[in-house]
Order: sequence, then C-alpha cells, then structure tokens
Amino acid sequence: MTAFLTEPVAQQIVQRAMNIIPHNVNVMDRAGIIIGTGFPERKHQVHAGALKVLESGRAFDIDASHATRLKGVQAGINRPIRFRREIIGVVGVTGAPEAVSQFADLVVMTAELMVENASVMSEIHWNQRQRENVVSEMIHGEAEVDDLFEIRTRKLGIDPHLPRVAMVISARTRDGRDLKVHDIEHIQQLLCHHRPENLVALVCPTQAVVLHKIDTAHQWHPDQVDDYIQKVIGKIEAYGDIDFRIAVGRYVPGLNGLAISYQTAQEALQLGLELNPGKRLYRYYDYQMDSLLLELNTSWKGREFQHIIKPLIAKDNRGTLQKTLRRYIDCHGDPGITANSLHIHRNTLNYRLERIEQLTGRNPRHFHDLLFLHFSLRLHELKNCRKGIE
Repeated sequence: MTAFLTEPVAQQIVQRAMNIIPHNVNVMDRAGIIIGTGFPERKHQVHAGALKVLESGRAFDIDASHATRLKGVQAGINRPIRFRREIIGVVGVTGAPEAVSQFADLVVMTAELMVENASVMSEIHWNQRQRENVVSEMIHGEAEVDDLFEIRTRKLGIDPHLPRVAMVISARTRDGRDLKVHDIEHIQQLLCHHRPENLVALVCPTQAVVLHKIDTAHQWHPDQVDDYIQKVIGKIEAYGDIDFRIAVGRYVPGLNGLAISYQTAQEALQLGLELNPGKRLYRYYDYQMDSLLLELNTSWKGREFQHIIKPLIAKDNRGTLQKTLRRYIDCHGDPGITANSLHIHRNTLNYRLERIEQLTGRNPRHFHDLLFLHFSLRLHELKNCRKGIE
C-alpha cells in the first residue's frame, strides 16, 4: 500500500495543502521519515511525532514544551493517513496545536484524496501495460489460447476472439524528432475514440499498432475501414503539426492471423514510405503485388522477368514507351482511354504498342503477354526500392 505514498505524491500533498493554509506541512512515510515538506532541509529526517502516530494509530499533537523533548520535531499536529483502512503514513501541520488544529481535517482529506488518486492512476497504468503486453503477444504470434490467457484477457476487458485487422501508425514531429509522451498518449486516445473495443499499443517511440475491430469478417475489404481512418487522420491533423502515416494490413481470421495482419501492415508502411512518401495512407491491399515482386527482385527468376523489358529500356531514351506501357496497363488495356489520357492519336498509340512488341517480343494487346510486360516493367520501377536491394 505504501507504494502510493511516494516522495512525488507526498510533495504534491504538501504543495496542495500549503496553497490553502498559511502553515508548513510535512508528510511522513510508514517509517516516520519526512518525504514531503515545505522546509527542504528537513527532508529525509526521522519525525518522532510521526513515530508516535504510527505506533498508536491515533493523532498526536505536540506543543512547544513537548517539542523540546522530542528529536527532530516542532510544535504542531500529526494525523494518520489512511488508505483502505490501513495507515500508510502521517501528515503534520507545523504551529501551535490550538492554532492549526482547525486545518487538521482539511489536510488529512487532501492527503487521502491524493493517495487515492495516485492509486487509481497506478491501476490505470498497470492495466494499460497489461493490455499492451497482450497486444504484443498477439501481433508477434505469441498468444496461446489457454485458460490462463482467457482469464488474463477477461480481467482486462479484452475479447481476443473478435475479428480485427492490424494498423500501424508512424508519427514524428515535422523536423523528425520523437513525439513527447503526452502527444503519444493523446494519439493513442484518438485511435480508441468511440472505439473502446480497439486495442492500441506502442511498438516503439515512433510507432503504435491498432488492432481494429471490423464489423464484417466475411468478404472483408480495406474500404470498410476508410471512414474510421479518415476520422483519425482529421483528428491528428487538427491536434498539431505532426508528420504521420497510417498503414492497414490484411485481415486474416483467427487470433493467430493477427501476427500476419501486423506483418502486412508493416510491409505496407515500408513500401508506402519508399514508393509514395507524400501519401498519408498505405494499404497492403494496394501494395500486395509489389510486395510479392520484391521477393523476386534479387532471385534468378526476378532477373528473368526483368530481361523482358531490358531491350525496351535500352532504346527508350526519353521514356516515352515506358510511360505509354504503364498508362496502357493502368487503363486495363483499353486503347481509347489510354490514348485520351496521354493526349495522343489512336494511330500514335498503335505505333508505340507495335514498337513495344518489336523490342520485347511480347504483344501488349494479348492479356498473357501484357501480364509479363506488367511484371517486368514493375520490377524495373521497383529496382531502386530499398527493400529490393537490402
């Protein structure tokens, strides 16, 4: 119980009480040692009057004559501080007992309320740490569904069997520094705003993970969390000048699926920061193909894919054919839409597509060949991606 009557709490009691009454206040711990006082030179001294209170469990007043016979005390009143019916310390007010006794109840009440508040905050922080431990186990695949895990999560108010998808939030100051603790805590609160079932934990000083409860586990699509994400983005932008990114992983059913969901969110974050640093939101759904291709980038199979596009790259000094092929792919092979978006005539587009076929041996008008051209071109576009060259 004495853990809640720490030196910082004791000094806060002293400051709060002395803002109200015109007398010095001392706070002593269970050993009778002064741990909070308006007279710094008395700190850490043994208070004989406090020892009397701790021994008897009752108030002990000291007048001027008693003060001369007791070591380390001055005239004043001393009252026990109780927490859940247990005496955990003593609070004293310096002065003639008849003059300061009127403040006794006020000072005791102040002390006990602040100790109770410290207890509540300690419990909140303990619960938060335990919840973060559970989240860490979930995202690292260490959670074992047994009786002990069920008991732990039930006590913390967590339902580990709800369908969830992992999101990673990366945040720093605009000049690249780590955020202050209160900024991080505020962002964590925003992530749970109106979503008490969300589980939030700090991964490192610059990253938090959210295990976001999804409303529909079947036929899940990342568009289903867009409303939540847009609200979070708006709230973070309104809070302050923070440089942040949000990455959404893939939904994988089951408790063990959360580790995969978290890995895909981290993958989306890394790819997004490299390929689209100006965006706020990265979804693994949008980067899944790139993620797969990067696994090929340094293998012989990846090099074989890149050979398809190499003759085109060698002859395409201005990048016109590459740009045309990319736009043709993005337009799903529709020549009319492609020509309009490039502001060129259909005949010009046809000429370029024929040139691409001559250089690569693959006809972009045929789906199978276009697929190979797409993979080869994308591998070339990704060649400078950090993940591909690590």
